[in-house]
Amino acid sequence: MRRPSSCEEGRAMQQQGVQPQFSMQGGHLIMAHQEQTGLPKVKDPSMNDRDRMQDLLAQEKYLTSGYNMALIEASHDALFDVIKQNCDASYQMQRQIFNLMFKKGWYKLPVADAQMVQHTFQQFVQYQTQFPFPPGPQVAQMAAQTASGQAGGQGGGMQANRQ
Repeated sequence: MRRPSSCEEGRAMQQQGVQPQFSMQGGHLIMAHQEQTGLPKVKDPSMNDRDRMQDLLAQEKYLTSGYNMALIEASHDALFDVIKQNCDASYQMQRQIFNLMFKKGWYKLPVADAQMVQHTFQQFVQYQTQFPFPPGPQVAQMAAQTASGQAGGQGGGMQANRQ
């Protein structure tokens, strides 16, 4: 059975009327989706569904970290293949838990502004000069467009690559 891609999931959420909501928290724009969960507004000491999901997500993150280290250290091909299968399954489970938590509003993401994305991209381009191999054609093209956008005072060189 094929698992739907994130694009397909996004389209399905849009068809169901599921839209992320944006809010300001601590000076940061936060993206979240929240459906009615039935959880109390005030948290008591007992574990609820959100607590269990947070625990599961933390466990899957821990497992994938361990599997990654085991993959690096595996010296036998058959063992590597088994560990890789387990690692992939753990990544899939982690993604499913994240998607459910995000849908219920239990996992919120900060939204990066265009200026921050541009700054991070420029840092990456500068780090590339330290690599022992040349950049790929896509990165070189994006860097050239970004540099020409800044030189011309436009500041929005990344927008040309949006589709």
